[in-house]
Amino acid sequence: FGEVGLRSLSALVGAAIIPVAYGAGNALVSRRAGVIAAGLVSVHPFLVWYAQEARAYSLFALLTTCTVLFFGRALGTTRRWDHLGWALSAALALATHYFAVFLVLPEALWLLARSGSRRLAALAISLPTAVGLFQVPLLLEQRGAGEAVTGASLGARVAGVPKGLAVGYSFPAEIVGSVAAAALIVTGLVLLVTRAPPELRRRALVPGGLAVAAIGAPIGLALAGADYVIVRNAILAIVPATICIATGYAATRLGIAFAAALCGILLAITLWVSLDQRYGRTDWRGAGERLGSPGEARAIVVTPFLSRQLWAPYLPGLEEPSGDVVRVQEIAAVGLATEEGFSIAGPVKPPALDSGQPAPPAGFRIVAVERTETYALVLYRSSRPRSVSLAELDQVRLADQQPGFLLQPALTR
Repeated sequence: FGEVGLRSLSALVGAAIIPVAYGAGNALVSRRAGVIAAGLVSVHPFLVWYAQEARAYSLFALLTTCTVLFFGRALGTTRRWDHLGWALSAALALATHYFAVFLVLPEALWLLARSGSRRLAALAISLPTAVGLFQVPLLLEQRGAGEAVTGASLGARVAGVPKGLAVGYSFPAEIVGSVAAAALIVTGLVLLVTRAPPELRRRALVPGGLAVAAIGAPIGLALAGADYVIVRNAILAIVPATICIATGYAATRLGIAFAAALCGILLAITLWVSLDQRYGRTDWRGAGERLGSPGEARAIVVTPFLSRQLWAPYLPGLEEPSGDVVRVQEIAAVGLATEEGFSIAGPVKPPALDSGQPAPPAGFRIVAVERTETYALVLYRSSRPRSVSLAELDQVRLADQQPGFLLQPALTR
């Protein structure tokens, strides 16, 4: 289907979250809370961000939202179809991403305690339990995935979770937008405590409790040594948390106005990020297309470096050095603009090139210098292939970060 077809699946799945969020809010609290929750979800920067990706996070968010919907419908009842719906959506959510366990497990325990039929609840729980058991090896394998993937400390990642789930990643006027959104979210919680009827307040504790469990359990495990804290994994908490806050907004007309204001802020963030390429994803594509296929063997020095796989779709034949010395005729030093820490700070611009470039290895000369909004590039070339050590390549990196070294073979003529 190509790139458009691949990404369109995430977009369709992301759009489907909206009516399911409404249904979950209606089942757990009230129709008005469901409408408000659906409105907030429809413009949420974090959900829109992942609805543009080929990765499975949008599907993960939809399936976990489905578990919340069927969980709410099955509570206190003996309706078999709702229990079956929960069992299937929970199993599929776990099969999509192991992190679903932090939502499915509290739902399962709650369902077992509050279902109209414990036998029916136990049967429903058996299916996701079986799927979850197959995920145990992966859970054990990724005990330290949080720090390994992001390179950020646990404290920084924990601080980034509520911010990311509230307003997404970096965006223009980030401090102002984050503070305004946080104030409106707190206002919703205050209205929930002070103005919502006791029955609706009690109902809102269910999605609120699920959100707290989904966010808090991984943090608790990280403190115990099993670190799974990555803000994108916590995407499953957005809908239940939104339903809880929406209950507060639904309590008064003024609350509805506050909800509309929060929708406006979230929509502005979503549009601004979409229109300003500095706040988009790291531009591996742009840098890769600029480099293209070399006429001679090329070494690429990348800062910051995450994985060869991120470059592979754009640079054919890419590989990593097998030793400490490589033989190349061209060296490309690439510095990328990034979102610092993936969440809690503004974008880091590509390195400045106006203060002079590092001296090239012996026999190489600078043939191109280029800087865009999303990457910086310095290209070195030699008159013939030369042996260059990784230590020498390290000297031409464009940023004070750990570089990555990649090799491209010469384009066959």
